[in-house]
Amino acid sequence: MSFLCAIATLGELLYDYDVNIIQKNVSVVNIVSVVNIELGGCMRNREEQQRSYHHGDLRNALIRAGLELLSEGGAAALELRKVARKAGVSHAAPYRHFADKQALIAAINEEGYYRLAESIKSARAEEPDDDIFAQLLAIALAYIHFAIDNPWLMREMFSGLTVEREAYPGLYEASKLVFRQYAEVIMRGQQQGNIIQGEVGGLAGVLWSLLHGVAMLIIENQMHPYVDEPEKIEQMVLMSIQSLYRGIGR
Repeated sequence: MSFLCAIATLGELLYDYDVNIIQKNVSVVNIVSVVNIELGGCMRNREEQQRSYHHGDLRNALIRAGLELLSEGGAAALELRKVARKAGVSHAAPYRHFADKQALIAAINEEGYYRLAESIKSARAEEPDDDIFAQLLAIALAYIHFAIDNPWLMREMFSGLTVEREAYPGLYEASKLVFRQYAEVIMRGQQQGNIIQGEVGGLAGVLWSLLHGVAMLIIENQMHPYVDEPEKIEQMVLMSIQSLYRGIGR
C-alpha cells in the first residue's frame, strides 16, 4: 500500500466526517470500516499500476504495440508515448529498452525481417529442395503475400528514411536472413546445373529486386485490378518467376 495514497484517503475521510461526525453519531468503528474500504481500493489501484508498469516481457510488448500502431496509422503513429499507452505501461517505460523513437522503429523493422524470413522459410519447406523453380516460386509468393498482409510494415522496413540500418547491428543481421534465403536457392541451382554460373549475391539481388518491385507496386495500388484478385496476383508472380528463370536458368 502506498503511504501517500493512505494519507490522502484518510485526509479526505476526516474532512468529510470532521464537522458532522458528532451530529451524525458516526461511531469510530464505522469510520474505520469506511477507511478500510477506501484503503482497500487504494491498494487495488496500486496493484493494477504495478501490473501495468512491471510488464513481464516489456520489450516485446512494446514492439507488438508498435506493430499495431503502424498497421493502424503508418509510421507517423510510432511515437513512444502512444506505444506505451497501447502497451498499457507508463510513458517512461519504453526508455528502459529504447533510447529513442529510432531505436524502437529499428526493433520493429528487425521483427519484420524475422517474420518475413520465417514466412519464406516455411513456404520453401513445402517444396522439394531439388526443385529450384518451385523453390523460387515459393519464395516469390511468400514475399508478395507478406507485403500484402503487412503493407505499412513492409514500407517501413525498406524505406531507408527513418532508420540508419548500419547503426543497429541486430536490424542489419535480421535483414540478411532474408537475403540468405535467395542466395541459398541460387547456389543450390548452380550446383545442380539448373542456374547459370555467376556471382551468387548478384543473382540473388536480381531475384530480390524483381520480388520487391512487384510487391511495392501491389501495395501502392499501382497494379489495379490485380490488387483485389488473389488469383491474378499469383498468376502475375508465376509469370515473373518464369521470366526470371528463363534468364538465369539452364
